[in-house]
Amino acid sequence: MSKQKEETKIDKVLEKAKPEVNEINAMPLTTLTEYIRYNKAAREANKKLKINRYPIKPCPIELHPKEKIVFGRNDQPENMLPVYVSDHMIDFKMDLYPGKTYELPRYIVDYLMNKGTNQWKMYDNADGSQESRVSHKVPRFSIRTVREN
Repeated sequence: MSKQKEETKIDKVLEKAKPEVNEINAMPLTTLTEYIRYNKAAREANKKLKINRYPIKPCPIELHPKEKIVFGRNDQPENMLPVYVSDHMIDFKMDLYPGKTYELPRYIVDYLMNKGTNQWKMYDNADGSQESRVSHKVPRFSIRTVREN
């Protein structure tokens, strides 16, 4: 297909999507909820247009709800941990030192709490067979929430 025909085809698709284009461009981005709504609308529009026209925008760290924690490591208690998380929700980069207090977004706290080593165990099924499954995780990090009075 020639380049001119391809551009004409894209223009026709964009003309059909004009109302959606204006809705997405007019969306305010001042809260975490608005970023989530924008990203959902952008994904739907990109899927409908079959081109990646609208980028997914991660929410700035300042808009995320925060939690004050004391960070610790169970696997290497004396070493710092570089944390790099970049996805559709957040772009986060920070070095965490064990024993120090941090005010981190809840998204990052949940991310750290879900890290761990799987512990496997044999389970008996109803039909008499046995199956190995994950019974629990041994956490890599100790995260203690600090509450202020």
